[in-house]
Amino acid sequence: MITEIRNRKLAVISDLHLGNPFSKAKGPTVEFLAWAQRNDYDVVINGDGFEIAQVSFSKIARDVPEVFHALKTFTGRGRNVYYVIGNHDIVLEHFLNDWGGFKMAPFLNVWSGDQRIRIEHGHLYDPFFVKHPALYEFLTWAAGIPLALHPSLYKLWIKFEKTKSKLLWKKPGEEGGIVGEHQAFREAAVELSRRGFDVVVFGHTHHAGTAPLPEGKRYFNCGSWLMGTPFVEINDGKVELRFWDREKRRLDASFAQELSASDPPLLNDRVG
Repeated sequence: MITEIRNRKLAVISDLHLGNPFSKAKGPTVEFLAWAQRNDYDVVINGDGFEIAQVSFSKIARDVPEVFHALKTFTGRGRNVYYVIGNHDIVLEHFLNDWGGFKMAPFLNVWSGDQRIRIEHGHLYDPFFVKHPALYEFLTWAAGIPLALHPSLYKLWIKFEKTKSKLLWKKPGEEGGIVGEHQAFREAAVELSRRGFDVVVFGHTHHAGTAPLPEGKRYFNCGSWLMGTPFVEINDGKVELRFWDREKRRLDASFAQELSASDPPLLNDRVG
């Protein structure tokens, strides 16, 4: 088990939920790992990478082999994968030693540049999970049934959480947190920052975003890959929220431009 690392370049993703009937993260994850390897990033999967609580065994059987192959290729080329335990994959606590090429961890304390960064899934700061763990676990399992039948219900739930947070809790810029989250998550990030962390990164809530902390520190949530592809980039202590789908479009456009630029000489060669 590892909890403390020093790393120059990290890409942090969370809540892929591979195996969930709603998850379409397999393809983007494989592409993302290839991009990260080419650009010398190590990768942190910040919890709930694999869906065990709401698992569809046929879905996980389709998703996991290709992703594991990509992870094996990634680590085989000298890169590291750190897997932080979440609540949908909490059974992996039994494998906190390195497993399948992963470096397993309950949390990560990272030094990058002159910044000290805490990476944690965040479910331990969820008021519902803490106060009613058995009910939370049951409802998580039960939610998998309607989710399999009507995946659009997930989108409605996310919209409901965003609306509720705007009505009930402080807004960003007013010492509030990320839209969609319970204020308890920012409060937990504030407490961690008081323990010497410059940046705090959670997952769990599925709401990607960033919020200020006291003394110029920052809180980030790397969101979920159920509806989009957000990730937190750490590069020599500089921390940013980015989106892989935008990066992929940019790369695809750049590749298309290169092909277009090479077309005339190729055509001339064929004509000549």
